[in-house]
Amino acid sequence: MPDRPVLALVMNRRTLLAALVATALPLPTHANECANADDLSLLIDQMAARYAYLPDRHVDLAKLRAVYLPEICLAPDPRAFLSVLERFLAEFHDHHIEANTNNGRSPQLVPTGTDLWASMTGGRAVIEQVRSQSASAKAGVRAGDEVVSIAGVSAGDAVVAHAPRCLSAPDPEAMDYTLRVLLAGTHDARRVFVVRGRDSAARTIDLPPMTREEFATPLATRSIGDVAYFRIENSLGDTALIDAFDKALATIGNARALIIDLRNTPSGGNTAVAEPVMGRFITGRPGYQRVFDPGPGKTFPKDSWVKWVRARPPTFTEPLVVLVNRWTGSMGEGMAIGLDGMKRATVVGTRMADLCGATSQFMLPKNGIGVDFPTERLYHLDGTPRETWRPPVFVDPLTATGDDPILARALKVLNT
Repeated sequence: MPDRPVLALVMNRRTLLAALVATALPLPTHANECANADDLSLLIDQMAARYAYLPDRHVDLAKLRAVYLPEICLAPDPRAFLSVLERFLAEFHDHHIEANTNNGRSPQLVPTGTDLWASMTGGRAVIEQVRSQSASAKAGVRAGDEVVSIAGVSAGDAVVAHAPRCLSAPDPEAMDYTLRVLLAGTHDARRVFVVRGRDSAARTIDLPPMTREEFATPLATRSIGDVAYFRIENSLGDTALIDAFDKALATIGNARALIIDLRNTPSGGNTAVAEPVMGRFITGRPGYQRVFDPGPGKTFPKDSWVKWVRARPPTFTEPLVVLVNRWTGSMGEGMAIGLDGMKRATVVGTRMADLCGATSQFMLPKNGIGVDFPTERLYHLDGTPRETWRPPVFVDPLTATGDDPILARALKVLNT
């Protein structure tokens, strides 16, 4: 069988905060000095043909080839190859594009490997949301803080220095993407940045790199008065969640409502786990999201299709509220728009991780590295792109107050 790229559909966000690779990556020896360029050229061809969001990214593919093919051809070892590949992938400024191999110098994934969500606003780097109970939250970083500098360089200059080099037009999202990646840092270096509050002096934040958080159970449960509360612990790719969910539902007795907290699902998951969970709240076989593969000559919505979920009795029929934030990623986002689209839940919270579409994996044949990128666009049943959808009960993190304003708003919704 000829050696050629293979695309294999995957629906989950890779849980990548794993043990760091301390030595050179175990990649095959390069067949010749331009084997690296062969791999990258094949990847560019695949992304040109299959990347579902290419028209939105303003990437100049000709310039991309001119810049990165010579660079990657000169990479002397696997570590250098990976470094060039990571810079190449960042040109698309899409947090749902990633290599399945990393080392200590690799950038952390967003949102899995960060506790800050930020954007460039009016030329200023502004923290939009801080992950609850995270190192940054405990260090006093708050939504609304301005990032003054990162690793000793002014935030604006740092973003410009690391921004994509091969854009065909200015793209504000490229700047936001770059800022978030810089604040997330790498797997092996401390995160050092300076922030200034709206009413406070500048202060230096010095934190260790993010590490993967382990959970004793895929589902945490408790009661808030007569309301049951389930928090999914970044386990939408773990089939054990299904059994844990069923057992938890069987114990809530006469709870008058249920809150499902999806604010700790940054790594996404897969439909084999998420759909059975959603199936406990519906009857029949309704659709929950719309899928579109934007191939040649295809148009949305004519050439899209609806993905459905099968009911899995016994059905929980009491009121349901779903909580989301910037750490609701991929399949977590799919559950939120699905339960909303099926009119089975009220979704409360902020914007989600805005991860684009459903990903496929392309294997680099010479180096044996897999690269995931979106090949299908995903939509709410009403036609809203998943990555731009916002919950109907929106909580603005820049103005919200209290220890957990999203949960507080959810309880208020249930009491009205």
